[in-house]
Amino acid sequence: MRFGRMRGENDNLDVGAEGAFLPSTVSVLLPAAVILGGYGLTYAWLALAGRGDGALARLCLIVLSLGGPFLIAHAVLRRFTARVDVMSHAVFVHTGFPRSEPYEIPYALIRRLTSSRGPVGRLTGSGMLVFELSTRQTICVADIARPSQAISVIGRRIEEVAERRLDTEIPVKTTLSAAIIAS
Repeated sequence: MRFGRMRGENDNLDVGAEGAFLPSTVSVLLPAAVILGGYGLTYAWLALAGRGDGALARLCLIVLSLGGPFLIAHAVLRRFTARVDVMSHAVFVHTGFPRSEPYEIPYALIRRLTSSRGPVGRLTGSGMLVFELSTRQTICVADIARPSQAISVIGRRIEEVAERRLDTEIPVKTTLSAAIIAS
């Protein structure tokens, strides 16, 4: 398995459903929105109750002012860096921020491809693609929109590659196998 940039005769993505599978924007931003909304509502409740100067209110303000920008930046970076590119010869898997280099996975190495959905995935229709390779390595890409469609497209490509490999393999007849057949 090679790691690095795309290298091939034709690295252009296919047009239509078999091109790139991207993360769901809602599923990437929803956890940050829930966390920031929870701390914001807690601070608002404390301020309305007259306890806006207490330790818990200060904690809420610290999380909102320091943690909020980092949560939003992380979500935006994940949204724009994670993707699954389905090519004719391999799948390019970009697991997203903080990893910058993609995995190039030839179809022959994919042993099993599954989808996993958590509570956010059930709400937004997204999921995590789990690639189990014949090298005993597991590669996961989270928050992919339409994971079942990605599995069907990649599954078709795996079958096409397997059929092409079987069509090109010609059994070599040796004199021993010819002698066994003749007798």
